[in-house]
Amino acid sequence: MNDTSYIKKGPAFWLAAILNIIAGSALFALMLITCVDVFGRYLFNSPLLGSTELTEMGLGIIIFTSFPIISWHNEHIVVDMLDRFTPPLVHCVRTILLNIVMAVAFFFLGQRIIKLGNRSLSYGEETEYLSIPLGWVINYIGFMFWLTSITLLTFGLYRTIIRYREHKTIHAGTLFR
Repeated sequence: MNDTSYIKKGPAFWLAAILNIIAGSALFALMLITCVDVFGRYLFNSPLLGSTELTEMGLGIIIFTSFPIISWHNEHIVVDMLDRFTPPLVHCVRTILLNIVMAVAFFFLGQRIIKLGNRSLSYGEETEYLSIPLGWVINYIGFMFWLTSITLLTFGLYRTIIRYREHKTIHAGTLFR
């Protein structure tokens, strides 16, 4: 079975597509903001008001929207120096345990961040120049942490088990892998 054969359909595919569109749109907006700010600053001696605020929020949206997608594809940054020397079953069990630990951590971080976002909304905190409520961005980050937790527990575990089964099928009867 091809590793990508089970990800080209269904609601998870559409969720990932929507998240990619959000991250891509934020990246495109950051490019436009930077261009307008630079042209305004050097050609008209008038920089874009609030460009720093928009850049900070855009970067937050891009980074935290990418977490569920990375978890869905199980493509975290890892140091795999010992993977050559460990049996596939040990690698599979380790990945499953790490996904569970990370999912619990992301859940509790998301819970705390949403609490801070709601507190920010109740205080009426806004950005300095554009008066954008900060609580909405903070709540979005917390929601993305919860979504990351869910994807780690579902697709992260599913992909790990599928890869282990594929490895067993490909290397059945061989002494070395």
